[in-house]
Amino acid sequence: MHRPGQIIDSHIHLVTSGTHEVKLRRLSGLAPCLVEAYRRRWNDSLASRREETPEADPAHVQIVAKRWEAALDAAGVERGVFFTSPDYHDDLLTFISLNPGRFIGYTTFDPTDCANADLLRRQIDEHLVRGLKLYPMALGFRVDDEACDEVYEVCEKKGIPVIIHFGISINAMHDLRYGNPLDLSGPALRFPSVNWIIPHFGAGFFRETLMVSVQHRNVHIDTSSSNNWVSWDPHGLTVADLFRRTVDAVGSERLIFGTDSSFFPRGYRTNILNDQLAICHDLGLSPEQIDDIFRGNIQRILDTHVPARPRSQDGPG
Repeated sequence: MHRPGQIIDSHIHLVTSGTHEVKLRRLSGLAPCLVEAYRRRWNDSLASRREETPEADPAHVQIVAKRWEAALDAAGVERGVFFTSPDYHDDLLTFISLNPGRFIGYTTFDPTDCANADLLRRQIDEHLVRGLKLYPMALGFRVDDEACDEVYEVCEKKGIPVIIHFGISINAMHDLRYGNPLDLSGPALRFPSVNWIIPHFGAGFFRETLMVSVQHRNVHIDTSSSNNWVSWDPHGLTVADLFRRTVDAVGSERLIFGTDSSFFPRGYRTNILNDQLAICHDLGLSPEQIDDIFRGNIQRILDTHVPARPRSQDGPG
């Protein structure tokens, strides 16, 4: 079975003591019934995959960085794209600074707040941020709201990708009214040079994900997570079907590998990497197609990044 010599995982969540504290503060402000719904959904999701629970007290970002270096080494993964929550950026910026050749960071915030356009610009120019992750269902906005356009203009000018979580989520508090990938059609049309990414094959909105990807050639699909939403899909889809139909519809050049790894002690989800490599092999994809899915496609997207111009040593003028 062909395995690329170098692999980039385009979808990993950064969990640290800092991000955990922010999550706990957010939960403390919610009604007890919502907190219970949140915890029950999380526990049910872990139980369905027979996975151990996250550590109760995540480590400091410096320790987490060492753990991820070791985990990527053990899995044979060259680099990873990491995201955190919309409320807290400090640990992400520290994390990618510790190993910028290996850790790729995407920032996260509410794009309808025009002040975040300047924040994004600074994080790209000063902190090596390489992309934007959006959670419309968590923050209650529509990605086709023109209030987002100032942020999208920065993404266009700087050449960074935008990945947007649509569809179902293990967070019971996310609002599916904001989760339809068809909302991406407007931004994809208005900003044709931006590379847009829909993760998890649309997480239940697979038909809509294919529709918007066929309509707009700047829309990509990521393979991340176990994609166990197929277990209740009314059409009886399997994860192999998701790969096959995506390649048939838009080609392997717009399919991007990811695992949705996140917390320790679970660490890197090598089982997902191996399962997806096996699916590509069983579908008869060529070594070149597999290389593109597991490295080349996301590398091409990252290579469009426009670095900040070095500041003059002589001052302005």
